[in-house]
Amino acid sequence: MSHPRERRNGLSRRDFLRNSIGAAIMLPSASAILAACTKPGTIEGGATGGGDGATGGGGATGGGGGVNLLAPRPDRPVTLPLNGMEPIPSDLPIESGVEFQMFNWVDYLWKTIIRRFVEQNSDHDISFTATTTFNNMEEAVAKLQAEEIQADVFFPTIDAVPKLAAAGLLQPLNHELIPNLQKNVWPEYQNPYYDQEWRYTVPYTVYTTGISYRRDVIPDSQIYGMENPWEILWDPTYRDRVGVYDSYRDTIQTALLKAGITDINTGEQEDLDVARDELLSMFDLVNPRATINGSYKRLPQGDFDVHLSWSGDIVAGWGYVPEYTRSYYENLGYWFPEDRLGPVDNDCIAIPANAPHPRLAHEFINFMLDFQNAMDNFSWVGYQPPQNDAQPELLTQTEGMYSQISGWAEPAEYVLPWMEAAVVRQSDFDVGYRQSPLTPEVNDRWNDVWQQFKAGVKAST
Repeated sequence: MSHPRERRNGLSRRDFLRNSIGAAIMLPSASAILAACTKPGTIEGGATGGGDGATGGGGATGGGGGVNLLAPRPDRPVTLPLNGMEPIPSDLPIESGVEFQMFNWVDYLWKTIIRRFVEQNSDHDISFTATTTFNNMEEAVAKLQAEEIQADVFFPTIDAVPKLAAAGLLQPLNHELIPNLQKNVWPEYQNPYYDQEWRYTVPYTVYTTGISYRRDVIPDSQIYGMENPWEILWDPTYRDRVGVYDSYRDTIQTALLKAGITDINTGEQEDLDVARDELLSMFDLVNPRATINGSYKRLPQGDFDVHLSWSGDIVAGWGYVPEYTRSYYENLGYWFPEDRLGPVDNDCIAIPANAPHPRLAHEFINFMLDFQNAMDNFSWVGYQPPQNDAQPELLTQTEGMYSQISGWAEPAEYVLPWMEAAVVRQSDFDVGYRQSPLTPEVNDRWNDVWQQFKAGVKAST
């Protein structure tokens, strides 16, 4: 088996992550659910409070002690309703002679890992042809709602999970069939705020949001020496060489952080007015480009000097440099606040309600939470799994965890040593800022800001 240091062909999942251009995720036939859930603690046709209802998990506020089901926050967790569904029985046999089907972002899972899963289940005559992909979460939800897709596993973002569960589009998990979660995964995900009791989801990857930059243009000492490094995205020195994500949540939250506003889920119009003014000034100062591939692909290729970045994007940037040499890799840098007070988040794996092979799906989820499988996938996709044994101090080493455990013939770093800031730590979730779902009313306010910015910025793909 060779290590996947090959140039990727086609677009990756990062091409489209949250690229709904500011559109809220609206379920076409779930408007009643969305409307009902704007009243805290209630759900259309369901219970309020304990049991299968949307509960506050001890941290609820407002509306008689309930929470908005569709807008959980770390300080306001929710237990998602089961909608009368039950997990599959533990003694259900693994389906045999079937084709395993995935619904995922493009290139968000290494194909070698899928082949390994098929090989390990060879006694069940499992086959796998190709992953069905989607361009953004809105499209994915619409296809699930219309039953255009019958996939065994699905990879949602956390903001979509409550809405998917409320609409009955996910099936509850049987925890007995997924022992690797408790065995291998950070305690954070034994009871996540957006899915208390992990009824529907397990974590897939974790990441921070910071700034990627060309170290041959911007020295580490320069950006790390700034009092407020977010300001570098507004620096006229890099005019026409600055990129932001074509993602309203991530770009607006960056403007908030630059202005010193740390509530990245704010619904206050005063805060959003500040963000709007910051973004309009960015347009005047640097003429930014809004991209979907700028950080992991175009910055390594020299099209940008600095770009808003998810940690996993720039970690995977080695796959797009003009030459696969150490000197080219050394041009890639990543800044995240040294006190770790910045945006941190995760993506999930879930099973659609109409999954044709739910027992096989549980087997796959447990397989992906195995340490070696998770880490080998990390070595290709660039996004870190929240594994207990993935010691942060070893992830940037040439020798150590990688050569001893992963089993590759040639040891190599998961994260380039000079990009240590891109390593995600469990403690980041204690101090970092979580991007939580917005209520429809607040989301409209964010969209207003975004549309004003997009009216001037040059979208670039």
